[in-house]
Amino acid sequence: MSQQRRLVLFLSDVEGHLTALRQTLKGVCEGLDLPPPEVRWVEPRPEALADSGWHVAEIPLVSGKTSGKVPSPEEHVDAMAQALARDFRDRAMGMYVDREHSYARVCMAAPSRPPRAMEGEYLDVLRQAARWLDVETTALARLFSGNAARNLLAAAVDFGPDGKPVEAPSHPAPPPEPDEEDRFVEAKLAQAKQLMDQYLNLRK
Repeated sequence: MSQQRRLVLFLSDVEGHLTALRQTLKGVCEGLDLPPPEVRWVEPRPEALADSGWHVAEIPLVSGKTSGKVPSPEEHVDAMAQALARDFRDRAMGMYVDREHSYARVCMAAPSRPPRAMEGEYLDVLRQAARWLDVETTALARLFSGNAARNLLAAAVDFGPDGKPVEAPSHPAPPPEPDEEDRFVEAKLAQAKQLMDQYLNLRK
């Protein structure tokens, strides 16, 4: 199984009926002229997702590129999510990730509601998927790769015009040297303060 390309399914409040899950996916694939996919629960179950009531299953994908004439399951993640939501009568989400090309697609489906989908840059889709699952983005990132959470932090770095990250200085920069105008203003302020002190002393 390729770790760069992954197809993961999220099911809400499912009691681990893998047979029923396989039956639904088999029906979807038969309608699309696809061979029945393998599917298995992701173990150990991610704690953050378990706390939010999600079960996680994965369809192993064949490594390498597939021919454009041969359909593959990741092309139909929306249909799978919608079928699971219909058959299990609860929310279901499918997410395909291709980390090598920084691409992802996600579809969230629920009974009697129009599905919501998004595709594009991996990190953008990851953030949206985490919001739909009601989990932290880093928790979802760890499911796909231990490095993904680190990549999220890197994405927040300020990049300069040359594309290189701009690091904050460890010590604050010294203030600029005063120019002639600054020195003139400072002298006038000092003179005014001196005159005010003299005036206040005379009034005592």
